[in-house]
Amino acid sequence: MSREIRLSTVRGMDDLLPEEMTVKRAIEDVVRKVFNKYGYQEIETPTVEHYEIFEAKSGEELRERMFTFVDKSGRKLVLRPEMTAPVVRLVATKLKSAPLPIRLGYIADCYRYDEPQWGRRRRFYHGGFELFGSSSPAADAEIIQVSRDVFNMVGLKEHFFKVGHVGTLRSLMETAGMSEAEQDVVLSLLDRKRFTEALSFMKECDEKKVIEKLVNISGSAEEVLKKGYDLMSSWDKAIKALDNLSEIIDFARSAGVDSKIVVDLGFARGLAYYTGFIFEQYVPGIDIAFNGGGRYDKLTELFGGKSLPAVGCAIGITRIQQYIVEKVGTQYYNTPKIDALLVSVGEGSLRYAVKAAATIRNLGMTLELDVIGKRIPAAIEYCEKKGIRWLVIVGEREAQQNTVTIRDLQTRTQVETKLDDESALLNVFKKQ
Repeated sequence: MSREIRLSTVRGMDDLLPEEMTVKRAIEDVVRKVFNKYGYQEIETPTVEHYEIFEAKSGEELRERMFTFVDKSGRKLVLRPEMTAPVVRLVATKLKSAPLPIRLGYIADCYRYDEPQWGRRRRFYHGGFELFGSSSPAADAEIIQVSRDVFNMVGLKEHFFKVGHVGTLRSLMETAGMSEAEQDVVLSLLDRKRFTEALSFMKECDEKKVIEKLVNISGSAEEVLKKGYDLMSSWDKAIKALDNLSEIIDFARSAGVDSKIVVDLGFARGLAYYTGFIFEQYVPGIDIAFNGGGRYDKLTELFGGKSLPAVGCAIGITRIQQYIVEKVGTQYYNTPKIDALLVSVGEGSLRYAVKAAATIRNLGMTLELDVIGKRIPAAIEYCEKKGIRWLVIVGEREAQQNTVTIRDLQTRTQVETKLDDESALLNVFKKQ
């Protein structure tokens, strides 16, 4: 008994049509231009990784959403749910002797078992920037700069940043006697806006009272930082973290970042490896981050490498692509232009048509060869639908005389020229 073949995609994983691919490639081109602008070298890592590299510091929520499987040798493997851990693995091993700082970039597909909804797919692409070897606030500010540049260059100029510092919250919880694992749980709950549940993990103490107030403080940098200094004046580590956050914002402003920056002192991110500055990037009207990142100074050491301060971000290419396709429109993202269509008419001219098509393509023209035997009227209709300007026709006569007939569908003119006369061919195609 034959079994029915499922023709739908796996839930949460999408086919991309040509116009969607055009937008995706345009976003990726922008990311790569920013790689080059700031000196980030692009890398690639395997889609499948050992489970252990995500187990230690990815956070409980992410671990629960990973696609895991056991291979034929009994090893537990995972489809990578994010890229920071694989990049750190690479730095801790193959790049352990590289001169510092190390700037790496990537464009990669990731997989998470999320509930599919707008902006949240089970397969998605990230474009990332990772900077290793510097604890300077200038490095953190550079990540804000590259993020600003990518968003401006893809046309999302009305974006804004939400920033915070894990160091303030961790220092308060550490003073309250909480272990790092307990801190991770609280930060994960704060990231999911489950404030009451997060605070229930803390015993009654002065630090808990401060955190209760911090989760409700967000706004402009000057206003929020002043409130933070007032609230945490008795905790030196927390004040040091605020000083660092203030410096990062100042450095970003000095570098010309004029994007809106919202400071949120109760802000946390779900990944447990963050140690300092954190941020997310938003587009007005959409309550989901298009980019996020921060500082993770202990991760290379956890992977057996030397201790390296690091900061980075992962830009949601799939999320930006979906926003542009659905909210902005693809009219500004032209699909690759086809210059000409070549059709063969009559018996015995197809072999010559193949030769003629190759010759014209070698001149730098983008040309489709008709391979289904279109007649001239159907070929003209096809060209009009696809915006193709030139129809190149070859038949038995053209094959015998080594010529091609070129019809300009825009000017309604037609010429015949020798196939081996490159200058004549280019002259015809370059006429506007």
